[in-house]
Amino acid sequence: MRHLLTMVKVAFLLAIELGVFPLMCGWWLDICTIRMLGTTLAQRVEFFSISPLASSMIHWLVGIVYMLQISIFVSLLRGVLRNGVLYFLRDPADPNYNPFRDLIDDPVHKHARRVLLSVAVYGSLIVMLIFLPVKLAMQMAPSMFPLDISVSDPFTEIPTDILLFQICLPFAIEHFKPRATIKAVLRQWFQAVGWVLGLTEFLLPRLDDNGGQENGNVQAGRQARLHEVHQVGPVRQDLGLVMFVAAGGPDRRNNSGDNMDAEESDADEEVDSDYGFVFRIVLLLVLAWMTLLLFNSALVVLPISVGRALFNAIPHLPITHGIKCNDLYAFNIGIYLIWTVIAGARYSIEYVKTRRASFLVAQIWKWCAIVLKSSVLLSIWVFVIPVLIGLLFELLVIVPMRVPVDESPNFLLYQDWALGLIFLKIWTRLVMLDQMAPLVDESWRVKFERVRNDGFSRLQGFWVLREIVIPIIAKLLTALCIPYVFAKGIFPVLGYPLIVNSAVYRFAWLGCLLFSVLFLCTKRFRVWCTNLHNSIRDDRYLIGRRLHNYGEEHSSEGIEGRLTEIVAEAQDGHPPEVAGLIRRVQEADVGLRLRRVNNAR
Repeated sequence: MRHLLTMVKVAFLLAIELGVFPLMCGWWLDICTIRMLGTTLAQRVEFFSISPLASSMIHWLVGIVYMLQISIFVSLLRGVLRNGVLYFLRDPADPNYNPFRDLIDDPVHKHARRVLLSVAVYGSLIVMLIFLPVKLAMQMAPSMFPLDISVSDPFTEIPTDILLFQICLPFAIEHFKPRATIKAVLRQWFQAVGWVLGLTEFLLPRLDDNGGQENGNVQAGRQARLHEVHQVGPVRQDLGLVMFVAAGGPDRRNNSGDNMDAEESDADEEVDSDYGFVFRIVLLLVLAWMTLLLFNSALVVLPISVGRALFNAIPHLPITHGIKCNDLYAFNIGIYLIWTVIAGARYSIEYVKTRRASFLVAQIWKWCAIVLKSSVLLSIWVFVIPVLIGLLFELLVIVPMRVPVDESPNFLLYQDWALGLIFLKIWTRLVMLDQMAPLVDESWRVKFERVRNDGFSRLQGFWVLREIVIPIIAKLLTALCIPYVFAKGIFPVLGYPLIVNSAVYRFAWLGCLLFSVLFLCTKRFRVWCTNLHNSIRDDRYLIGRRLHNYGEEHSSEGIEGRLTEIVAEAQDGHPPEVAGLIRRVQEADVGLRLRRVNNAR
């Protein structure tokens, strides 16, 4: 019964922490951003009454993503701040931390108190970091709101939203390295604010200290600060800063060395009193909140403004058929452009600091040529080839299934491009994993590895164009053109009715695919039959095998003499199994010589 009650307690706590709590966060986030999206609470309640499972799943997913982002940000802070500053927050990377053990050992009232504290903390963070930045952004740019983030494609169409985010987000994470950039920005901010407030030694680690000394200073500072807290009274405890001060407050009186006299220590203690230290900590938290408030507001306004300015020109292109501007796409495009500008400015500043400006100009010209060359190849790889792949897939699968015989198909090239981009990514990934041996040879993996090793700086444009791009485009154009020429140029000459010609046009690509698969299977079956015949023939008639160049350097008498010596040695000093093996080798050699004599006759 004790174990059963423990299992019930753990299941209940997991349901609360992983089910109910993220759902509450998702609903609170929806309420705080409901004006930004142009909806009302009555519409949300109506959607929940119509489809409670879908509404709950969406809000739960939003809450989980929000909690994950908070944990990632805390981990970034741990990588920037000194050890022990955030010791009151649990570290999942700590080997001594076992959440399941805590679920089993800790009593229920302790978990309830922890959940209530988490509700208060996460709820207040949503108000300070989401609701207030949204209000500020709506005051800064009222004409931009409400935002349109609805999915325009129904389930019967290709999910372009998912396809684009599957491509864009991994590419951004892989090439832009947002984690390292955010850590660098946080480090610079803490250095500047810590220098202004005199809290640098409490926040950032010292470069001349190792891990052991730093941990010792943290423990010593923790004990000293706790002693000072007890002397001051409940004022600092009411501010809730005991943990932070205890973690971040090193023993400043011991860091200056043994030459400091008693008068200087008393003066430092008077200047940096306990109440002054608390005021600086509160001021640090207020500055951090104001910085995040402005940053989150700018994160809503700037990328969407830039993305909308560029995205509004897309519907005028002939291949889009008036695609509707979506603020998710606009935000993604704006983030890409702003991040590219920031990365270019950062690299330029680093070059100016470390080297001369003339070298920077030379590097700019060099990289302009590299970017021009890479842009041509990348545009072909990212736009032309995916469009051909998506168009071929639509002619093979979608048109025969969805378009009637007496109607003409309507091709949306932007959907074909998105679908072809996914297929191209999957194909390249499988080729690099060496899992496409039946369909492609080993040379494709070697080519892709060469391009990856060369990178953008040493990319050989003509070689890539000749060895990779042109063969792929030639095969795709062949697969697209041959059925079209057969259905539109050859078959109508036979004089069949229009409905038959239209049916042949619908199924021309599918018929060619079936014919190609049948031909490939026939070819492989022929190879398999040939190998089976040769293996049966060799088992029946083949006596033995011998290397062709083995007997060229030695005469047959020398070989026979050497074999005789080996057999004698095996019989003298080796086991009977080795002697029998050598004897069989000698018999096989005799059989080969007899076979050559018969063939000569």
